[in-house]
Amino acid sequence: MAEVAASYFDVYAERSDFDRFMSFYADDAYLKDVVYGNEVRGKENIRRFFDWNGGNFKAVGPGPALTIEAQIVSGEIVVTRGVFNRFEYGGKVLGPWEFVIWQQFNESGEIIRQEDWINYSPKEIHVGE
Repeated sequence: MAEVAASYFDVYAERSDFDRFMSFYADDAYLKDVVYGNEVRGKENIRRFFDWNGGNFKAVGPGPALTIEAQIVSGEIVVTRGVFNRFEYGGKVLGPWEFVIWQQFNESGEIIRQEDWINYSPKEIHVGE
């Protein structure tokens, strides 16, 4: 699973091949954004949730979209801690945002469950606090 997880986060960090990114998810995958409370079921709904091709995201400066600081792999479970680097979304410069992403993979190496814990900041913009 370590190689699959490394490939997933490499593709995520490059943010240039959305179809490849989506290929890591099983058709019946489940995604939860814990801070926002969003729950998304099924690969096509996850595709709409991430929507890299929507045109709202723009990298700020050189380098990857995210940086991995630590990763733990235990069987089919992968827990990754890192930072989403500064970016522009909807005309606003945001980040860096720390994150922890918990993933469960099936026997085929596809993500079947994912929980995103993202420190959206400033909080007043994102969660109203």
